Amino acid sequence: MRVKNIARSGWMIRGVPPSDSETVSSHIFEVAFLSMLIADRLRGIGVEVDVSKVVKLALIHDIAESVIGDIVRSVKEYIANSRLLEEKALRELGMESYLDLHQELAEGRSLESVIVRICDNLATLLQGLRYFNKGYTSVIDLVNSTKSRLDEILKSEQVPEEARRVLNEVIAKLVISEEL
Repeated sequence: MRVKNIARSGWMIRGVPPSDSETVSSHIFEVAFLSMLIADRLRGIGVEVDVSKVVKLALIHDIAESVIGDIVRSVKEYIANSRLLEEKALRELGMESYLDLHQELAEGRSLESVIVRICDNLATLLQGLRYFNKGYTSVIDLVNSTKSRLDEILKSEQVPEEARRVLNEVIAKLVISEEL
């Protein structure tokens, strides 16, 4: 439950006050919801995807932050073995049984993990657009870098061509809806 009170630091660094900043739990929820909807949509067109696994991956993707806090990407890059830090946090939370899923997500070795990575970035992109539209213009660098990262993930060999088409379509509709 600690993630309900942890504001995402990337937004605050860019001038979004804590009172208006997205929390880690609201981010996790948005990622899980988007992941579920997209996985269901992909199953609907015949792509083999385990929706239950997608939801589990999405729910645990940032849960370690309840122990280690929300460390911005630029800082995390300088932490040797930040993944080990996250695994230690999962153990501290009594979530050892999810370590394999956590590793799978970190490595992006399945379509399910790639869907969650896409939705993690998509949720950040959408939140950035919401903030930008509220007047927090300094978030534009994060919006742009997240869009680039999202485009790169979509090129993953783990994403079948028919899934890539649907993902690009869904993402475009969501981004357009946030821009209006």
